[in-house]
Amino acid sequence: MFSASEVFDIAIQLEENGERFYRQAVLQVKDEPLKDLLIWLADQEMNHRESFVSMKTDFNRSTEDRWTEEASGAILRSAMGEHGFSLDEVDFSSIPDEASLLRVAIGFEEDGILFYELIRSFIEDAATLMQLDRIIQEERTHVRLFEERLRNLVTCGAE
Repeated sequence: MFSASEVFDIAIQLEENGERFYRQAVLQVKDEPLKDLLIWLADQEMNHRESFVSMKTDFNRSTEDRWTEEASGAILRSAMGEHGFSLDEVDFSSIPDEASLLRVAIGFEEDGILFYELIRSFIEDAATLMQLDRIIQEERTHVRLFEERLRNLVTCGAE
């Protein structure tokens, strides 16, 4: 069974892990434009974390019972059982090149999008939905940026 608080804690953890990943990745790459992108993304993840902390604090307690009942159902449990949602630390020694780093980053972002879209249906508050939708759109932008950079790497034969 997942309470709203626990679900927001997972979202906060996802964002903390993303921020940590990007800050560690900066130390692993030599390409200055990629470093700048990673720093910007780490800051974005930090902002997303703060948004989820705010959502958790402001969450309408009267909907907690419905949230707990529905969020603890088979769909959320199934999704959580099949996906780690990037909650584990990344071993940078297992990332041999920039293309691999980009693929890991895309996985992080896609995990976040999947989780946020999953919990979106449980949120009734319009302001919270707006915040969540903004975060989902920003995460999609991150994926597009990484995919574009990956395509450029592959096109240039640098993979």
